[in-house]
Amino acid sequence: MFRHNVTKLAFLTVLLLTSQLAAANPHYTVVRTQDYLMVMQQNTPVLGYRILPRSKDGQYTRNNYVNLYNFQGYEITEDFPADHLHHRGVFWAWHQVIVGERHLGDSWECRNFTWDSKEVTTTQQRDGVLLRTRTQWSSPDYVDTQGIEIPIVMEETEVHIHKTKNAARVIDFHIIINPLVDHLKLGGSENDKGYGGFSPRIALPADIKFWSEQGEVTPQRTAIEAGPWINMEGTFHEKDTSPSTIAIICHPGNPTYPDKWILRAKGSMQNAAYPGQHAVNVPKSKPLELRYRLVLQSDAHHPKRISRLSKQF
Repeated sequence: MFRHNVTKLAFLTVLLLTSQLAAANPHYTVVRTQDYLMVMQQNTPVLGYRILPRSKDGQYTRNNYVNLYNFQGYEITEDFPADHLHHRGVFWAWHQVIVGERHLGDSWECRNFTWDSKEVTTTQQRDGVLLRTRTQWSSPDYVDTQGIEIPIVMEETEVHIHKTKNAARVIDFHIIINPLVDHLKLGGSENDKGYGGFSPRIALPADIKFWSEQGEVTPQRTAIEAGPWINMEGTFHEKDTSPSTIAIICHPGNPTYPDKWILRAKGSMQNAAYPGQHAVNVPKSKPLELRYRLVLQSDAHHPKRISRLSKQF
């Protein structure tokens, strides 16, 4: 009995020391200023989050979006790209934000729309780091009798950056749209493209290819049905010596799973389109929840890996 207790005590001591060592040496570190937060791995950028607004010459003012970096620390998302100045990193936005019959600016185009960052926190996890944000939406098109913008949504978002393992880095997004007013509707573009929702603006190389569960996919002008995930393969940065891949995976709990895809081979974003061109009601009693997974991979397309990560999501 004595020997058993000593062995158990030794095991617990080792476990405690291991936990303390892990806490003292986290997989990721976080560097934060007033307007920006950066997640780092051994002094190499991994993910950035825009806390306070930025603009270009006073236009396209926006915040509440993510910038992505590859394994070498080079940025692979674009911000203020010349062809679409309103595009920004990985963002989630809609052309149609409607209260009653009133259209409030355009959160997709960063026009007459406000994202007020109320809370931004990070927590070290056993399997990475968790970024939590609370962001209030409003618009100068919807004000009270004093001319003050009326809050319409409290968005709560979690971004879970999992530990980098072997050739893959998994990043999960959980976005909750909590209406603060009655009769809120959200919708994509009002044309037949219907784009809107979760949108990574990746810097697209000339050798880009798209893959789904069924094999290689060719982008079309309008949304296509291609299953629960898309994997992009290409040389995403000029200093890369070989192709890598970036996957976008939809969660089965999404309202229209599997989401339809707006795909572009150059000069645009990739979009898991929700809800399409027709706006949908988002009642106070049932907040809208959207979940997506990004997988950055340092090697070529491996469908079995993406299928496995999709089923685990």
